[in-house]
Amino acid sequence: MKEYTLVYSKSFQTSLETIIEEWENELALSPASIKRFVGAIQKALELTKNFPTMHEEVSEIYGMDIPTYRIVIGKSYALFYRIDHEKKRDTCRTYFPI
Repeated sequence: MKEYTLVYSKSFQTSLETIIEEWENELALSPASIKRFVGAIQKALELTKNFPTMHEEVSEIYGMDIPTYRIVIGKSYALFYRIDHEKKRDTCRTYFPI
């Protein structure tokens, strides 16, 4: 089975940068805590390369026309991605508090 490629949209990059800034400045989380969260995000995304449909498909929940998958990180954050089976690629769309 060919591995899928991860693609990070600009909105995903921007939202993750914003959240990390909030963790640093508003919540005063330690660099170690931030590294753990980012590591959990990276690990979850890396798994989608081989198992793209392993997470919950949530397009009906959010009223989306395109199948969209949600990865919940911890108790407060989620990221969303879509799969392009033809191009063998997962595109991370956004990351935000839930």
